[in-house]
Amino acid sequence: MNFLKTYLANKSIAFPKTAIALVVLLNIILISGIQHIVQDDDMVKLLPKDIESIVTFNDIRAEFGNSEFMYIALGHEGSNAFNPELLKIVWEMSKSLEDYEPIEEVISIATANKIYFGQLDSSIIVEDLMLQKNINSTQIDSIILYLNNNPELKSSTVSKNEDYLNIVIRPRYNNQYADITYFMHDLTDQYETYKNNDEIKKIDYHYGGQAYVTGATPALVASEVKILILCGLFLMCLILLINFRNIPAVSVIISIISLSLLGMLGFMGWIYNLTKSDIFYFTLNHTSMPIVLLTIANSDGVHIVGRFFKELRKLKNINLAITETMNHLVLPITLTSITTSLAFLTLIFSPLTGMNGYGMVLAFGICWAWFLSLTLMPAMISLIKWKISSKAINRKSLLERLIDKFGSVVISNPKKILYPSLLFIGIAIVGVTLINVEVNYIKMFRKGNIIRDSALFLDNNMTGNLNLMVNIQADEEGALKNPSNLKKIESIERYLDSMEIVTSTISITDIVKQLHETIMDGDSTYYTIPETRNEVNNLFFLYGMNDDAELDKIINYENNSTIVTSLMKTFSTTELIEYRENIKNHINNELKNTDLTFRLSGIMIILSEFIWMVIKSSLLSIGLSMLIIFIICTLFFKSWKFGFLSILPLASAVIVNFGLMGLLGIDLTHMTAILSSIIIGVGVDFSIHYTSEYRELLKSKKSNKTIKTINNVGHPIILDALSNMGFAALMLSAIIPLAQIGGLMVFAMVACSFGTLTLLASSIEYFKHKL
Repeated sequence: MNFLKTYLANKSIAFPKTAIALVVLLNIILISGIQHIVQDDDMVKLLPKDIESIVTFNDIRAEFGNSEFMYIALGHEGSNAFNPELLKIVWEMSKSLEDYEPIEEVISIATANKIYFGQLDSSIIVEDLMLQKNINSTQIDSIILYLNNNPELKSSTVSKNEDYLNIVIRPRYNNQYADITYFMHDLTDQYETYKNNDEIKKIDYHYGGQAYVTGATPALVASEVKILILCGLFLMCLILLINFRNIPAVSVIISIISLSLLGMLGFMGWIYNLTKSDIFYFTLNHTSMPIVLLTIANSDGVHIVGRFFKELRKLKNINLAITETMNHLVLPITLTSITTSLAFLTLIFSPLTGMNGYGMVLAFGICWAWFLSLTLMPAMISLIKWKISSKAINRKSLLERLIDKFGSVVISNPKKILYPSLLFIGIAIVGVTLINVEVNYIKMFRKGNIIRDSALFLDNNMTGNLNLMVNIQADEEGALKNPSNLKKIESIERYLDSMEIVTSTISITDIVKQLHETIMDGDSTYYTIPETRNEVNNLFFLYGMNDDAELDKIINYENNSTIVTSLMKTFSTTELIEYRENIKNHINNELKNTDLTFRLSGIMIILSEFIWMVIKSSLLSIGLSMLIIFIICTLFFKSWKFGFLSILPLASAVIVNFGLMGLLGIDLTHMTAILSSIIIGVGVDFSIHYTSEYRELLKSKKSNKTIKTINNVGHPIILDALSNMGFAALMLSAIIPLAQIGGLMVFAMVACSFGTLTLLASSIEYFKHKL
């Protein structure tokens, strides 16, 4: 610690201009890395690559192409969508989308094929359903007739009330969803109205699909988070200004936290640019990262300025005051930075791979904030012409005077403070048992948001937003042409269709049955799987003779691997587990005596895996963080008792906040789970500053140690908590978990600060003779 005091803090005070120049130069180099930050909200990339659903998902993607879709529904509510003008627009949009390189396939009325039996040459004919852009009423009637006879195709291209047409987009790659989303919106902006029976109708658009959410979220998050964080910073500045009553003091704090944030984001860009690892993508989850760092960097700044004012009031000399301040605070600031950084580094053990990079980048940000606090901050303070005679410095603020009185209450009635605190924690523990885990992305957006409203529209009028894929494989080449195997595939398809959340199911059996019906002159009684393998072979052969025949998206060339795809409405996480287990039980019970293997994947299965990953990640992070903080504090303070006391406030704060989540019905998501990190980061700061100050007074053998400790650190702790409450501005966010974090931040700050000044202070006072 003497090295840090001498060569960082004190040298910065002795040579402030040199220190500022060097630190700013380093910051500029770091900040230049921001240009390399890449945003990506593909949920698949958050999960480990070796879990079964992801392995299956990637195998399906490699063999059959991308299995995630985007949807554009267009029309006017209550108006018949089978309109020449609207069909013309769908044609033009479909062709534009097909010509866009990142898109692999477009499915709409304009691109769909119809299959019929050619009497002249006794063959199966595949041709365009919509032969040209401009069509007449007779051609429209023909399209309607064909769609009515093929309900699976109709459900994917036309709404239930026939007032909207749907365009389904299959992206070529999974790393260009944002580009496709921008292209889609640019395209739809070109078509605002259409004519229907001499009446001009406004075109309503609805967008959806997991791939669309992945592509649309970064822009939504980027614009919103910037505004809300600026609002949070403004409120933070206002609260600090009201309490410090000094503009230069607040400016120093804001400078440090701003440079810390920019430096961390720059580091994120540089580390991604060097490694190209997707764990360093900026995702929806990372929107909480700036908030975490700002709260921690703010803590360092408030403690330094608060202590500096106290010392300046006493010593009347700027250099002596800042030197004395740093002598007191280098240890607790360093200790809080080490413990918090290591706590976030525990996220490298998280099963959510996206959290690995989150933890590493935040750990660097905390270390960078520590470096700036020990170098740039004292250098800036030493250069400012402080008016020692001013009221802001010479007189205690109202908050300081209240804290002084609070210390007397704690020392006179430790039991009256300790027992109610323990009772409140007990109530919170009950709330923890009521927490509900939710990873349904629709519930992450408020009503009125385009993502949520469009998703609900697609659920109610189209084929929904989610999908389930069953990959069915056999060892023998051509095994899936065997009628008995096709009937087993049909069995699972029927079971999936019987589920109320399933809107449509597509498999190779649908094509086989349609071909069988077609070759038998359209007789619907032959919409069945043929009885012999030769018949199936003939159907495949006749169909394959057409240039437009496409089976490679549903069955492989060797005919021993296929996929059954079920399109689904969105549903809650609690239902998700039940549906998954029911499907597995059906496969295990009804299809156990077979040579076929069945593997489940798709967004539904991935979400079910995601639930347990969120829970496991949260518990692992909290447990490891507590253990690391306990060990480090025990070593630094050379006492396991003080090590335990250091984790007491933050442990209670974690329990209280998660308890409130349960009692208030706030869902645990992969975003709100990050709240524990904020609590640990701020809570350990408060507790270490308190225990460190108490330890110093313990060595000096002074009386009234609790009162003096609260007088010295109580004001910056409460002020830090109040200023961090500025991030309650996040409650205005359209992203519900982010808004919930904003609200819970208020409770977190109250829990951390009062946990330190009540539970920790009263515990130390009550057991002081045993310490």
